[in-house]
Amino acid sequence: MKTALRTVLPALLVIGLFPAGASAKGTHFLVEPYTGMMFNQGFSAEDALGLEAGGLFAVGGKLKGFPPRFYLYFKASHAEFGSEDIYLVQRDATGCIQRSYTRLIGGLRTVIPLFWHVRLNLEFGAGSLFSNNRYAESGRRMVSYEENLTVLEFGAGLNVRLFRWLSVGLMYDYTMVAEDEHGDMIATIVGEANNGSELGWSHLTATLGFHF
Repeated sequence: MKTALRTVLPALLVIGLFPAGASAKGTHFLVEPYTGMMFNQGFSAEDALGLEAGGLFAVGGKLKGFPPRFYLYFKASHAEFGSEDIYLVQRDATGCIQRSYTRLIGGLRTVIPLFWHVRLNLEFGAGSLFSNNRYAESGRRMVSYEENLTVLEFGAGLNVRLFRWLSVGLMYDYTMVAEDEHGDMIATIVGEANNGSELGWSHLTATLGFHF
């Protein structure tokens, strides 16, 4: 409980200070749904591309006399990788892999004006990645399990402010595991290099921002 309070209270303090120090022309709230692709870079034997959709909520704004805007954000998304059939040469068998991921991330976004209505978004965040994993192979019992990984995330993208209240953009994020990872069960079964212990995910998404 004390650890949670030490984490939450500084965040609430910053959220409270941002609107107070923001200029009258700055917007303080952002709701940003997004959709795109998630690339699974930790495995080589299975499908590396999934479809992802989610949303971001942010609070902050522009400080007086300082061009960049700063937003504290929370984002949530879900990605489906569908079913992938793979052939296992080492035992002349075919396996079917199915994975899905739910991502919950909080962090800081810095918005830097470039030219015209174009802005550069830079993000750094941390949170949890929840995975649901299934593997089926003829002659074997189905394997099904869930994982909860602590992750760090870095992102960058371009954004165009069409109106005061509306923007569109393109974001690239990279998610990495922030804890000791000794391998993935399915990766071990199918004989992946390093047993899937070097996990990483890239996200390429189109965004639609509503500013308040």
